[in-house]
This record gives sequence, structure tokens and C-alpha cells, in this order.
Amino acid sequence: MNIGIVIIATNVYFAMGVNLIRKFAHHYKGDCKITFYFFSDINPKDYLPDNIDVQYINQVHDSWQNATNSKFSNMISLENCHSDYLIYLDADTSISQDFTEDWLLGDTIGFEHFANNGWMKELKGYDRNPNSTAYIPLDTPLFQMYFHGCLFGGKKDKIIDICKVLYNNQLEDKKINYEPCVNDESYINQYYHYNPPSHTIYYEMYMFNVSDKGGIQDCRNVNASIEDLKAEMLINKDNLYDLYNGKLIVK
Repeated sequence: MNIGIVIIATNVYFAMGVNLIRKFAHHYKGDCKITFYFFSDINPKDYLPDNIDVQYINQVHDSWQNATNSKFSNMISLENCHSDYLIYLDADTSISQDFTEDWLLGDTIGFEHFANNGWMKELKGYDRNPNSTAYIPLDTPLFQMYFHGCLFGGKKDKIIDICKVLYNNQLEDKKINYEPCVNDESYINQYYHYNPPSHTIYYEMYMFNVSDKGGIQDCRNVNASIEDLKAEMLINKDNLYDLYNGKLIVK
């Protein structure tokens, strides 16, 4: 079985995306073939050990919104890839413990947002604009679960079909010049609200940490420089390291 891990890592997120690949490869203890699909403005291959299967897809983003909103079209572009599953992970996902694929596979997978039973317990963060394709009414009679946009996936054919629907929803909202309240996450939640995933991974089951930027500042600034960090990453391509306070710490 081949699992494709999809990462978008343009601009400052390049450093986090490379570190995610390294940590995933180091801590993965399963038996599947892992292929990383890396959408970035920098080729990661010089920064990674040679035994990691990474497919580089050149992509440039002039804003963080364009980067996050490219998730669905990027997944669709992998329709003819050889992976059996496609799992999207935000570049700032962090991994610090050994794992296998058992905890994150399913036909369609939804990851419970960490705030679903916290500050979102009574009122979910859905998009409430009735003119948007991401709209969920306040008086919805359906069960309410708020899902992360930073992790999602499933069997390739199923997740590609979902991404086609969500990408079309994005295009429809662009016609009215509207951006949902939580960007791509709003579309994912609207779809899963009416079409629940076959497998929900509850937050307490997570073996990854989300939104761990390693102390790198100005992540949303496309002009921020990581040249010094890239130089250290290049030197340490075969060493395991962490990103901490914006610095590379070799283990």
C-alpha cells in the first residue's frame, strides 16, 4: 500500500515542510510505502536524505491565503498518482513520537478540531453567510462536529472527488468576491457537516501536533527571509534536528 502525504510549503513554510518530512520519515514505523508530494517554490531534495521518496511540484504563492486555498486544486492535480491514500498535512505539523499508519487511515478522514469541545462547544466556527457555498445555518438539525483544515484525507479516489466539489465551491464564492471566515477549513466543515467522514479521528487520538511553527516568526509574510536557516538545513540534511525559537537544533 502506498500513502501519499501532501504538503504545501511555500515561502517561510519551506523550512517547516522539510522538517515535517524528516520527522515523518524518522518516526514512521509502519510497512507502507510513503511518498511525499511537496508543493513549494524551493526544491526540497537537496535538504533531505536521499532515501526519502519526495515528488517536488513547483508552486509560487504571493500570499498565505493563496497558499492555504490551493489545497483542493493541489490534491486534484494528484489524481493520476500511484498512491492508494492521500493525506494532507499542514507544513507546520510536528511529529515527536513513533507511529504507524493505523491511526490515520479510512475511506474519508476528518480530524476533530482541538476546540470542538472547548470554546467551540456551544457555537461552532462555521461560515454563516447564506450566500456562500460554505454556509451552515445556526439552526442546523444535524450533529455538529468542527474539523481541522490542517489535516484531512482518505482513499485517493474518494478524497479527489471531495476536493473537486470543494474546489468548485471556492470558484462559486469567487464569483461573488467572498472568502469564507476560515478559508479552506470552512469548505471542509460544510462538506463534512452534510457528508460525515467515514472515520473521525478525535483530538485525544492525535499522534501529531498541529500548528507547531518551531518559533519561526512572520510565517504569513511572504517576504520574510529564511536564508540562514536554509543554509543550516543544507549542512545538516543527514542529521535529525528540531526547529526551536526559529533556530535549527541538531539532535
